[in-house]
This record gives sequence, C-alpha cells and structure tokens, in this order.
Amino acid sequence: MGHLFNTATWAFIWIQCIYVFNAQYVPVQIGSFHVQNPGFVSIYSKANYSHRTEKYDLLICTFNANPLTHLDSAQIVRGIGKYVGSFSTVRPEVLTTDVKWPNEPSGVPEYIFGRQMVAVPYGFLVPLKTDGAIKLVDISGNKIGRPIQVTAGDSTGSWFYHRVIWHDMDKDGDMDIVTCRAREPIIPIGFGRKDQELLWLENPSNNISSPWKQHILAHGPDVYFQYTTLRTKAGPKDCIVVSQFFTKNLTIFWTTDPNENWSDASKVMSRAIDSTIGAAFEVVVQDLNNDGRLDLLVVSNGNNGSVVAYEIPDDFRSGTFVKHVLATGFTPRHPGTGKGSPGSAFTLHPQTNNTSTKPIIVVPGDDDGAAYYLTPRSQSTTDWSYLRTKFYDEGDGIVGAIAHADVNGDGFEELFVPAYTKNMVLVYTFSP
Repeated sequence: MGHLFNTATWAFIWIQCIYVFNAQYVPVQIGSFHVQNPGFVSIYSKANYSHRTEKYDLLICTFNANPLTHLDSAQIVRGIGKYVGSFSTVRPEVLTTDVKWPNEPSGVPEYIFGRQMVAVPYGFLVPLKTDGAIKLVDISGNKIGRPIQVTAGDSTGSWFYHRVIWHDMDKDGDMDIVTCRAREPIIPIGFGRKDQELLWLENPSNNISSPWKQHILAHGPDVYFQYTTLRTKAGPKDCIVVSQFFTKNLTIFWTTDPNENWSDASKVMSRAIDSTIGAAFEVVVQDLNNDGRLDLLVVSNGNNGSVVAYEIPDDFRSGTFVKHVLATGFTPRHPGTGKGSPGSAFTLHPQTNNTSTKPIIVVPGDDDGAAYYLTPRSQSTTDWSYLRTKFYDEGDGIVGAIAHADVNGDGFEELFVPAYTKNMVLVYTFSP
C-alpha cells in the first residue's frame, strides 16, 4: 500500500506541476496600433518569405454599424513580425473598400493559384449591408489587385458570408470554396425570405474571374463551420461540422459517395449533434484534453453564452457526442437585439514547442467588451474544468475576433486583439 500511495502521490504532484507550468504563461501587452473600427483580424501564413519576421501577414476587416457610412474595408499589415517593439508605427495597407461589413478574412494557400491572395467574405443583417459576397484580392505584387467577386451572378437574393475554406469538392484537382451563407432580412416582405445554406463554389480552373458555379448542399447552416476528417467504423471520413447561429443547432454533414465527391447533393447526409445549444457561433476541431482524440470546441453566443466541448465518438455518424460546459455566464454589457457573448474561441499552446500538455483556450468576449483565456485545472484527460482569466477589458466596447501566431519567431505566441470601439488593435505576447 505504501508503494501505491507514493506512486499516486507523485503522479498527483506531477499533474499539479504541469498545471502550474501552464498557468505561468499569461498574455502581456507589448503594443498597439490604430485601426478605425476593427472587427476581425486573422493571420496569413505565407509559404515564401525572406526572414522569419516576414512569415505572417495580419489581415484586418473593419466595419461601421451606421448603414449610411462607407468606412468598411479589408486591410493588411505585411510582415507583422517586423513590428515587434514598434507596433505604434504600423500603418495598414487597404486591400479594398468595395465591401459591406466584411467578416473573417483569410489567406488563400499559395499553391492554389500560384500567388498570394486574400479571401474576403462580407455582408450582414445591418440595413443596406445585407447584399454580401466573397471577393478574392491578389496581393502578390507591390500593387494590390482588383478584387474578383466569385459569387457574381447570384440572383437568389441578398446573402451574407462569414468564412471561406478550400477543398477539392468534386475531385477534379482544383481547390474549391466551401462556405455558408444566410439571408436574414429584418423586413422579409419585399426583401426576400429568410434562408441559410451550406454550399461550395466550383473553381473555374484557368480563369478565376469567370463565374464560380454554386452547389447547394443543405439548408440551415449559416455562419461558421469546419471541414475535417473524423473516425467511423469504416475508417476516416471527410465531414463538415457546422455551428448554426440563426437556426440554433450544431450539425455534422458527410457524403455517402465512395470517393467523397460532394457533387451529388442527394448523397449528402447529416445528423444533429446538439439542438439545444442555442445560437452556435463557432466550432473548432482540436484535441482539447490531450487524449489523442479530436474534440469539438463550440461557442454558444447570447445573453448567457458558453464555451462548450464535445468528445467525438468512434463513429461520428451514429455515436454519442459527450458534452462538457467549460465556461458559461458570458453576458453583453448592454443586452439588446443583435447583442451576444462570447465570440469565436480557439486553442493554442503559449510556447510553440511545448505541445505535450492540454492547450489553453482564448475567448473574445464580443459584446461583453473583454477578452479571456481558459486554463485547464489539471492534465487529467477526464477533467474538463477550467480557470477563466480576463486579460483585457474595454468596458462598454466590443472585442472582435482575435488572431494568434508566433510572429517574431521567439517560440511564444502573440495575440492580436481588435478593440472595436477604441479603434485599436492591441498586441499581447505569452513570452515570460
């Protein structure tokens, strides 16, 4: 018994030491720079660069809720790592102002078109900004290219788009766009009916400025999603996990085509993972508890928002997704129509070469005006409890989608926090 007691004691001490090791990493602000109304920021990781500080570009989308303003834009800071120590000198370069309420910008993998490009999905339910689209912007040269609208020619109404993911959906060798879109007119009569769609846009190969044919896979998905590969009894299978904001569901889709060709929508199947989650705002596929198996990290955005995890079963098509609430009680500072909290959460390891522990979870508060990180209370794979720490508080403002990367190559992650109301992007590092 003494030997067992000692072994258990040392195991407990080791687990607690790992927890303390993780907890010592706290984000510290190292700078900021001015951007008018930043709502979304994201990182573009380039395949070709001359110095490690030039590996990452920072993409920024700005918008104003006043429908009569024309301040919406997509912007870029090339080689953001060069500015560590001098962020006040950052002057973002405008990619385009020909967008209405731009959402999550993303870099297009260079191998797709043989050049550096940025995808900008845009539009929202704000009056006069509901007519959204997806545009591609060439940033390869010194001069920004003219935006190319790949959703041109759609006559089905005013849609808004939030995310672009690339995958060869028809197995023809070209990478296609996977996206969701929604139409939520405040006044349905005369402005089209409400609808939500999961779809893919077919790459026209040699001429990307040609119309991209639209393939509707399902109705219901609206904002965020992830394309991933998960386990089944028959082996790994591609699937699309969708967090449905307006239709309040968490759903997974797959195709029964043996070659995983999504061209035939009649072969697309789905199942609801959780129809009680509320307004699902984000979904991330990641091993959260360090057991070697992928999990789902999901945000429920509202007046009592939550960060939730789901353990993925051995067969996602039929097994039970075990749910764990990691943090709850996120509330807008000033509740009202369209207000919600939290925003899009994500995981990271503060020290990039130390990935043997559970990741921490970074959570923007959205309309609660703050930003948080969740630290696992232990390294036990069965312990789903987290400590919530607030690292930024804007007060009555809004904190948008946060981006992260080790932009200067020092081995520690940086965070880029869009303080929408303060017209600033704040920069933090986990470097001790």
